[in-house]
Amino acid sequence: MIKNVNKNFKLTPEACDEIAELIMEFCSGIRTDRKDALRYRLSAEECLLYWMSHGCEGKTVILDMGRHLFVPYISIEVEGEAINPYSDDDEEFGYYTDNILASLGLGPEYSYDTGFNRIRFRVKRKSPGQIVNLVIVMAAAILVGVMGMAVFPDGLRSILLAAVVEPVYNTFFNILGCIAGPMIFMSVAWGVYGIGDAATLGKIGRKMMLRYIGTTIQVCACCVAFFPAFVKGLSSGTGSEGQLSSIAELILSIFPSTIVEPFATGNTLQIIFLAIVIGIALLYLGKRAASVARAIEQTNLLVNFLMEVISKLVPFVIFLVIVNMIWSGSVDVMLSSWKFIVVLAIAFIFVAVAFITGTSVKQKVSAGILISKSMPTFIVALTTASSAAAFSSNMTTCEKKFGIEPSLIRFGIPLGMVMHKPIAAVYNLLLVFYFAGRYGVNCSVGWIAVAVFICSIIAIATPPIPGGGAVAYSIIFAQMGIPTEAMAVALAIDIITDFMITAFEMFVLPLSLINESAGLGMIDLTILRSK
Repeated sequence: MIKNVNKNFKLTPEACDEIAELIMEFCSGIRTDRKDALRYRLSAEECLLYWMSHGCEGKTVILDMGRHLFVPYISIEVEGEAINPYSDDDEEFGYYTDNILASLGLGPEYSYDTGFNRIRFRVKRKSPGQIVNLVIVMAAAILVGVMGMAVFPDGLRSILLAAVVEPVYNTFFNILGCIAGPMIFMSVAWGVYGIGDAATLGKIGRKMMLRYIGTTIQVCACCVAFFPAFVKGLSSGTGSEGQLSSIAELILSIFPSTIVEPFATGNTLQIIFLAIVIGIALLYLGKRAASVARAIEQTNLLVNFLMEVISKLVPFVIFLVIVNMIWSGSVDVMLSSWKFIVVLAIAFIFVAVAFITGTSVKQKVSAGILISKSMPTFIVALTTASSAAAFSSNMTTCEKKFGIEPSLIRFGIPLGMVMHKPIAAVYNLLLVFYFAGRYGVNCSVGWIAVAVFICSIIAIATPPIPGGGAVAYSIIFAQMGIPTEAMAVALAIDIITDFMITAFEMFVLPLSLINESAGLGMIDLTILRSK
């Protein structure tokens, strides 16, 4: 039972301490993970101290904690003029880092209303973990599926599939398709604006962004080598003229005829193009377009929140997918995916070895040392399938074990969790190859080039939230000519592969940051090379 708290204070150092203790007590009462509770406490203390140093000392503070629509929250309001602790241009990386963290669900939301500044946390309760949820969903689905096969006659099962099961998950996929365009647009536009606008970031921010994007595309392109594992050969008519025509058509099709056309037709490339153009325009306009930027930020938060709500239905959809497979006699489709999972694991290991080898050679450090220092983060991510859960471990490893300067870590790790997606891009690409071979899709060299590009961009543009992968699959499959029926299998496979993707993604990210920090002279190589 959540105990509501509503208490007034005067903003003093003593009040900050008392508020911090009350937050910890509240989080303990609702069984929040201790790391999350400490994050809420530290973020609240930083904001309160910030407001104290900006003329709000002695003003009224309202601490409100409770539950709204079954979701626990922490709200802190401070009387005074509008002072956003996350928009101070003098703070080196604070604003953009915290906005990236907010998009990951790791930071508070700021607002100002009727003379009060407010920060608000949507508190996450400690969950049993994805592995437990996975086991429960799959066990229940298998039980219902097997009992249905034994109890229900064929005619009744067919009626239930046609009238209930298939319409429900088809509706779910339609909802995903409806929100996919706005989500991708807002995510990319805000990402571009939030990374490069601050003068303090300058060339560092742009260079790091280009490194992350370039690495993602290059790694994805290299993994085209796994194409023959799924598809027997290229389609006929793949001469140089056809390839050039296909690529040229792709490039020219990026430019929409109207601003609403991309959203009406669901053209992902055009949506991403518009988002990048608008994001860059906002960068150049700066404070003159602050209201527009703020609107995009808030809309981005709104769309991501809606996506989080929708994603809560994913376990039920997975349940229906497995029941549908059993009743329709298509279990062999899922079982046959073993080859894809094996090839995927080989590809991930190949990519990880490439990162380890490259970093080892460039920085003259033992590969064994890099692996041993990275393993704790890898294990956390592998057992939780959560980049947020591995965030703290990654930050500590980069600073204490790799010797990277904290100022760069605070920016590079959150940014990398959004934009450094070589593993996700490889997964998208191999998934496309797998279904292309399974459904007999014509694959030319031009088709492969488009697949590499779209899989890389979608991997970067997809927000790291539950259900984001489902949106990505619907977009990629539509673009690459994969039948919609593949979505059900993709979602089932995703249950298993999500753990692998997250673990390897969190494993290779610090390795890229090591090379970037070395190029900027922001790393202690003695710490990096020490055992």
